[in-house]
Amino acid sequence: MPAQSPFKSDAARNRVLDDYHLLLAQWPIPYESRFIATDFGKAHLIASGNPTASPLVLLHGGGGNATMWIHNIAVLAAKFRVYALDIIGDVGRSTGARPSYASGGHVRWLAQVLDGLGLEQTALAGTSFGSWLAADFALKFPDRVRGLALLAPPHIEPLRLGFMLKAVLATIAPTEARIRGFYRLVSSPHAPQPTELVMQDFVTRWQSQRQSPPPPPRMSVQDLQRLPARTLFLLGQDDALYDVNKAAARIRANAPACKLALLAQAGHTLTVDRPQEVSDALVAFLAEVPASAAL
Repeated sequence: MPAQSPFKSDAARNRVLDDYHLLLAQWPIPYESRFIATDFGKAHLIASGNPTASPLVLLHGGGGNATMWIHNIAVLAAKFRVYALDIIGDVGRSTGARPSYASGGHVRWLAQVLDGLGLEQTALAGTSFGSWLAADFALKFPDRVRGLALLAPPHIEPLRLGFMLKAVLATIAPTEARIRGFYRLVSSPHAPQPTELVMQDFVTRWQSQRQSPPPPPRMSVQDLQRLPARTLFLLGQDDALYDVNKAAARIRANAPACKLALLAQAGHTLTVDRPQEVSDALVAFLAEVPASAAL
């Protein structure tokens, strides 16, 4: 594989994409698989819902791909035209090297994907790493974002050292038992167990990635203050990445106009831990945003 590939090898890529296709076979509603040309390479996405409905772009977490929204897509696509993207440099079907944070490449890539879709404005929802990208895009292109939902954002408080060590260990020594243990750490102990296909896909992706994506830079006070009122923060109360109460207090102090909700019995993997509650919260929040509104 080329040095810039997120996959360890061609065989690793094939294993991930085999799981990708198995998950798409269980996609609960009709979908389209599309590629968009960008300066960085081909961007892949899964489109679902009425093409005339208001658009919603979904951005997955680090080390993941668009299929992670399988538990949420039916509810979201009943209301919106949903585009679930495979983020550049991650273990999906998009091509191209992972840009550095300092380069601004992620935001330029996303802008080109939206251009390719003909979307001058859209709602954005991201989880974990995807929430960093969604927020960064909204800060740089506020006129293009109708509403912003940040789920389990990893860049509000410093990450716990214990979490970081376990993430690194699961990457450099990715035994199945260790990865399953890491999943138990990032999910809530009160959440139902995921299906075996979803769990096995998580194991496959961690075993197949060249390295885990580095954590995004912590959001500054200035950027928190610049976030618009049409922003939803949704945190899992059992998130192991950092002290959720401190994160919530920092959001309240610096982004008081934004909506903040803490989801009980949900960890960092809140879209899997509590899919119905997450989907309902997104629909309810974005339904309150005017159909055409700049942040």
